[in-house]
Amino acid sequence: MINKDKSDKQFKNIDGINVPDEKPVNRESPARSMAKAISWRIVASSTTFVVLYFSFGKEKAVEGILTIVGIEAVAKMLIYYGHERAWANILWGRSWLRYKFIRRLKLNYIRYKRRNIR
Repeated sequence: MINKDKSDKQFKNIDGINVPDEKPVNRESPARSMAKAISWRIVASSTTFVVLYFSFGKEKAVEGILTIVGIEAVAKMLIYYGHERAWANILWGRSWLRYKFIRRLKLNYIRYKRRNIR
């Protein structure tokens, strides 16, 4: 039996317990978004360090700040584009199932309950 809740979730009633259906979502999962944010920060920070070091060395870093800002803006845009294109080819986390954890907990509880009844 399938019924609808106020919040537009689909449920199956299994042994008197409403278990949410898994709902595929065609967007990035939060875990994928976090992985992208962390990996981008590592790439961007590394780029800043490399550009600063190879352009001016340790002693002249202060003198070159204005130049670095210009170089960094262009370099990071190009590197960000490559980074996004690389992530476009990674399938991990593109589709995820909403309510999967709650569903798994409820189904495990139902299995446990059924074993103890017999």
